[in-house]
Amino acid sequence: MIFSMEFGIISLFASRDGGFQMTITKNKILGMLAVVFILAVIAVGIYQNRSVKTVTKSGFLLDTFVSITLFDETDESLLEAPYERIAELNDVLTAFRAGSDCQLIQDNAGIMPVSVSDDTIAIIKESLKFSALSDGKFDVTIGPLVDLWGIESPEVKEAPALDQIEQAKALIDYQKIVLDETNKTVYLTDPGMSVNFGAIAKGYIADEIMQMLRDEGVQHALIDLGGNILVMGGKTAKQPFGIGVEDPLNPGQGYIGVISLSDGSVVTSGNYQRYFTDSNGVRYHHILDPDTGYPADTGLIQVSVIAQNSIDADALSTTLFLLGTEKGLELVESMDQVEAIFIMDDHQIIMSSGASDYFVFDSENYGETYSISE
Repeated sequence: MIFSMEFGIISLFASRDGGFQMTITKNKILGMLAVVFILAVIAVGIYQNRSVKTVTKSGFLLDTFVSITLFDETDESLLEAPYERIAELNDVLTAFRAGSDCQLIQDNAGIMPVSVSDDTIAIIKESLKFSALSDGKFDVTIGPLVDLWGIESPEVKEAPALDQIEQAKALIDYQKIVLDETNKTVYLTDPGMSVNFGAIAKGYIADEIMQMLRDEGVQHALIDLGGNILVMGGKTAKQPFGIGVEDPLNPGQGYIGVISLSDGSVVTSGNYQRYFTDSNGVRYHHILDPDTGYPADTGLIQVSVIAQNSIDADALSTTLFLLGTEKGLELVESMDQVEAIFIMDDHQIIMSSGASDYFVFDSENYGETYSISE
């Protein structure tokens, strides 16, 4: 396992202008890879029939299905360097590989600062920003708690004991990260501490890849890192991308609406994809609250964030889920070029003030299940 995964984008949908877009969720990857590649070919053919030339490269990286599509391009070699960069960042940023920066930081916690890559410095710097904005709800030192719970694919097992949770909680504190940008070192002051970039790494990687594409002169692109969507330039200058927001009550079965976006990122966090159930039928999802040590209980089942940069959308999708709707909305409204769509466990949809500029709710098919809160 490399990065924790956030979901909420439907596997395949037709946008309002007839184009197709595709992502895939982890628990369906192994059984559907062949189908996905066939659908990718079909989608490219449809674009070409619409006189929009495309090149696409897809694969299994970052422990998820990754796809990059360039529009109004024919040079497949443009995708080679981006995929090499994804693989490089995968090795550096994972918390589960010997020799990675995360492992190096953990091994030397309470001992000494360690030299790390520019990418790790950048991610920790951004993480500290979101920790400050959220009063610590977002905290990359949550590694011990993530490891303790070990929530991946759905299964039946028991929750950790309370004393184990308390021990892990005691090792979480972003203020104990000593970041030296000049010497490019990181130090965790207490033995046993560790970092986990699962709530921010894919956003950082998407932004890095998009910048590489810009530098090569690409003007229209879609990057999909397991549901972390980043787009540039629309499919054409006049044709935005349509990004479907998944129905959290029936994952993989439909989307409750479409976000139209030419430039920017959409990332969704939900409580319905990575979880386990104990012997009493109690379900525990993967979005862990560093204050309680347990999965977040904020009345939310899904949050979708629209932002200019994918690193912001990625980090905020988790942050807002942890903060809850009231505090989450306050944070979103205080930020420029950020919007959010909150879905409550009572099926209310609550949106930030500018979200309706992008999101159109499918009231015809979902109006009896969900209601838009005014």
